Formats: sequence, C-alpha cells, structure tokens
Amino acid sequence: MTAPSGFELPVPRATIDLTMDDGAPIHVVRHGNPSGPRVVLSHGNGFASDSYFPFWRHMLERFDLALFDFRNCGRNAFHAAEPHDYPRFARDNVAVHRAIAEAWGGKTTIGVFHSMSAIAALLAVIEGIWHWDALVLFDPPVMPPPGHPLRARLLADGEILREAARVRQFRFSDPAELAEVFRTLHRFRRMRSGVAELNARSTLRFVPADGAWELCCPGPVEADLYTEVATLPIWQETGSPARPMLVVGSDPEPAGAPTTARCCVEFCELHGIEYATVPDTTHLLQVEEPEQCFALFQGFLKEHGVIE
Repeated sequence: MTAPSGFELPVPRATIDLTMDDGAPIHVVRHGNPSGPRVVLSHGNGFASDSYFPFWRHMLERFDLALFDFRNCGRNAFHAAEPHDYPRFARDNVAVHRAIAEAWGGKTTIGVFHSMSAIAALLAVIEGIWHWDALVLFDPPVMPPPGHPLRARLLADGEILREAARVRQFRFSDPAELAEVFRTLHRFRRMRSGVAELNARSTLRFVPADGAWELCCPGPVEADLYTEVATLPIWQETGSPARPMLVVGSDPEPAGAPTTARCCVEFCELHGIEYATVPDTTHLLQVEEPEQCFALFQGFLKEHGVIE
C-alpha cells in the first residue's frame, strides 16, 4: 500500500488471518527481520497499526515485527458493534499472541502499544496474563480512582472525544478528504507532514459498489471506549511489573498538556513502573517525534538485557 504522502509501506513478509471465538476476524502482518527479536505492535482508538509507520519503520532492520489491528479496525473486516470493549480486546490480545507464536515460532517478544491498545495490555496484566518479555506502552489513558483530582479532567476529555466520535463523518469521496479533516483538528496539530494522509488511508476502506470510502471503524462504535476507561480497575490493581515495563508519556509540562501525561506520571510513581517522556509532544507522540520514541524504546530494551 502506498500512501500519497511520501510514506510507502513495505509489502508484508507473511500474514495470518485469525478468527476470534465469536467470529471476529483479525489480520496480522509480518515485517522486518525474521531473525530478530519479535515486536507485536498495535494502535490507539480511531487509528490503525499502519498509521504508526513513521515510528515502526525504525524497527524494520533489527526486529521481527508483527502488526495487528483490533477488531473492527484497520485491515480487519467489520464484525459487530458489540462486543467492542476493553475486556474483549484483552482476550483478543491473548489469542493473537498465541497465534503469532504458533505460526512464526516462539522467541523473545516485546509488546508495543499506544493508548487504547496499551489499556488492553494493562487489563490483561492485572488479570495475570504476562506473555511479554518486555512491555512498552505509549501514553495509556489510565483513569485515576474516584476522588483523585485528575479523574474529572480525564473523564471530561474522554466525554468530548466520545461526543465527537458519535457524530463523525462516516463516508468520504476520497482519503484526501479525511486527511484534510485531520489537518484541521487541534489535537493533530503536531503530527509529522504526511501522517494525515497516511492515517486516512489506514482507517478507510474502499466500497467498490459506489466508489466511496468508509471508516473501517464507525465513530459510534469507537465512541464509548473514550469513557469506558473510567470503569476499569487498572489504576488500583496494577502492581509492580513482573517483567520490564516502560510507559512513555506525552509532555506533562506545558500549559494545556494532555491530561493523560500527568496521569501517566502519577500512575508510574504509584506502581514503580519505569517512565519516560518526550518533550513537546501530545498524546500522538509516536507520529510527532517517532525518532525519539524509538530511541527510548530501544534504549530501555538494551538497559534490561532484552536485546544486545
């Protein structure tokens, strides 16, 4: 797939077509160095794994890269509006991990997840599922418990995003139309040049019957995930990690910084999780400063002896 942005996605080395226990399809693609340690990578709400190419292209030489999109997103055919929630994502994550190991062999495996997929990974961890040799999570929107001063702020942010998703335009004449929408949104203001086009191509599917393009994941299906985090016990139940875990947060210092940034700082301090931040970034840090994000990821793995 070639995006009209200067970002040319590589042809996968291999693919796996999976069916979850309720019939939902999940497509996994393999890139990079099959002799290297494995990275399993997925995306945030409203995105797809291909949207993060500016970040994961730096992994291609050294790592055996397995990308998957969560149900109803990206490369996957739409299955059903329900269940489309975090407990279901956590179960899907386990099934995908198992299938990758069965198809391509067991090896050192690092999970790399952003936002929505990072929350799904943390939910699996508190349920006692630790199938990663290391876990690197980018700006997970971990929700503080009732009474915490940051809770109301993060929940208000989520409600704004939920309402915007519910009324989101669904059909487009061309990916360029959606790319222009992305360029006008304040929260996408720091994305690298070309990412708007790449993300549009990654989150739309062509409908041959009428020549239109539709969102892979309709806005109303995406919407409730922004506030569902308030129902999850991740903040309270996460303990000291059993294996190396790094949270890379957006910049918590500027006025108007994402609430997720400050929540990540306090969450990591509470549970003894390693934390790093990337200056001058927002919640979309992997497509704003991909080189810095990759350097933190690789340095963390070297520090813990996961890679040489």
